[in-house]
Amino acid sequence: MADINNVLSRLDRVKRTGEGKWLAPCPAHNDKSPSLAIKEADNGNILIHCFAGCSVHEIVESINLTLADLMPDNPTFKKGSKPPKFNKYELFDRVLFESLILYLAIRQIFNNKPLSNEDLQRVKKAMEVIFDIKREVSR
Repeated sequence: MADINNVLSRLDRVKRTGEGKWLAPCPAHNDKSPSLAIKEADNGNILIHCFAGCSVHEIVESINLTLADLMPDNPTFKKGSKPPKFNKYELFDRVLFESLILYLAIRQIFNNKPLSNEDLQRVKKAMEVIFDIKREVSR
């Protein structure tokens, strides 16, 4: 379940940079200055990005969360419903985020580490979201 306050409360020196946007030192590496961007997306997802290169998996693991904690229980972008109109930057951010989920899963598989059932479900959701976006853009 996505709860921005749960994520922010686990970080140090969080600074609000705009509506639904924050910066903080990345907890996954010895960060001296803020390199972690946090964004609450319109659909309820929590997007995180470390400009130093830490993976989303490393970041959530370092604050004792899972990738599922970044996703809402009832996303507004449901299969079979018409998604809201997004601008190209929001679409790109979402595809990039879902691609990152797939990359992390592939990296774990290549490292001979099994995926949990929760991770497998999230990979499936990532693929569905990417194909839903492709279908919407192709209209």
